[in-house]
Amino acid sequence: MSPPVAPRSLKRAQQIRVLIAERDRMASQLLAESLQRDSRFQIVAVPPIADLVSVATLRKPDVAVISADFVSGAKKGMQIDHALSMRLPSIRIVMLLDTLARESVIASFRSGASGVFCRTEPVSEFRTCVEQVSRGEIWARSIAAEHLLEIARSSPSYGAVEATGGMLSKREIEVAECAVQGLTNKQIAGQLRLSEHTVKNYLFRIFEKLGVSNRMELLFFLSAHNKDAGLPVADLTVRGANSLASYLRAAEEGWVSAQFMLGLVYLEGRGAEKNQQSAYYWLRMAEQNSVRNRRA
Repeated sequence: MSPPVAPRSLKRAQQIRVLIAERDRMASQLLAESLQRDSRFQIVAVPPIADLVSVATLRKPDVAVISADFVSGAKKGMQIDHALSMRLPSIRIVMLLDTLARESVIASFRSGASGVFCRTEPVSEFRTCVEQVSRGEIWARSIAAEHLLEIARSSPSYGAVEATGGMLSKREIEVAECAVQGLTNKQIAGQLRLSEHTVKNYLFRIFEKLGVSNRMELLFFLSAHNKDAGLPVADLTVRGANSLASYLRAAEEGWVSAQFMLGLVYLEGRGAEKNQQSAYYWLRMAEQNSVRNRRA
């Protein structure tokens, strides 16, 4: 007797749904065929550039693989990346690059990519990249991670506060502390008994005074100046392994502050071995969740 065949819906659910948009139609087809040879993946669309966002909205892939450059225009892929990540934040994006140049890597992640892949790398690595990104993880080879960690290390200086007219008010500090704890604008408004519009105005003024542009940079600023901000910086050399486990649990549950602190732990080796990949992963997760919370 033949073994039962799994239902089609179950089989599809186990596959990673992928949309391919290489620099031209032929390159897209070749990449799709190489990926489809692996049963883990299902190619749901290979759309023309003009229809990419609308097709992605309709087909809802798990991962969209997008070329940074198209025949029709340089850096066009990054514009699409940004538009797609804004409209459909649940779709994970892999950006295809010719080289892992610093500017291209940083621009790709800022546009909304969860992974960058260089065309000179083997196809087997590409499959691993797509699978990892589909799980909500970050893909960046050591050289790409180093580019991003350079940005992470350069937090704003204390002089930025003086240059913009002084310290934060008591209420602005309360809003800032809520923001770096991972609370959404709505949650901050409820906790501090403010309107969401007022919270947005407070955050705008906080960013302007401190010389930062988003919640992730605010996290770096408050961490760098924790004595003035009242934000404790993780130092697991003192707190021990149990504290590291606590940070991991909180970070995995989505707490932005824990993700940020864990990134610093691995970046600076505070009670755990330095690991640039882990540092970048958690810092990037904190950045992504900060962006989502800002929209909420």
